[in-house]
Amino acid sequence: MVYLDTNVLIYAAIEQDIEKKETSIDVIEKLVKNDALILSPLVMQEYIFTLSKLKIDKEIIEHDTAFYFNFVSENYNKKMLEEALQICLNEKNCKNINDILHMKLATQYANKLLTYDSDFKKLQKHTNIEIEIL
Repeated sequence: MVYLDTNVLIYAAIEQDIEKKETSIDVIEKLVKNDALILSPLVMQEYIFTLSKLKIDKEIIEHDTAFYFNFVSENYNKKMLEEALQICLNEKNCKNINDILHMKLATQYANKLLTYDSDFKKLQKHTNIEIEIL
C-alpha cells in the first residue's frame, strides 16, 4: 500500500504546475488500478481546507472527496499523536507535526509514502517505510 501526502492530491486538482499535475494524476491512477492507494482523514482534512482556501468550486471539492473517501484508512489515535509530539519536540520543529502524523499513519497502514515535500526526508530515520519525494 502507498500513502499519499496531501500535496499529491492538490497538484492533481489544480493548474499550478502542469508537470506535477500530470505526474500526480498518473500516480493516483496507477495506485487506484492496483488497489494500492491509502489516504487518511488528515489528508482529506488538509485537502478540503487547501482547495477551499484556493477558492476551488464546491462541486469539485464534493466530487473529488467523494472519490477519495473510498481510500481513507482509520485516523490517527492518541498514541500516534503523543509519539508525533515527542518527535517534533526532539526535532525542535513542531510546525511540521502534520507531516509527522502523516509519516506515523503511513507507517501504520502502508509500506511507502509519496510526497513532493522534501522535508519528509528528515523523517526517514523515524520510520521503516520508504519515503519517496516525487
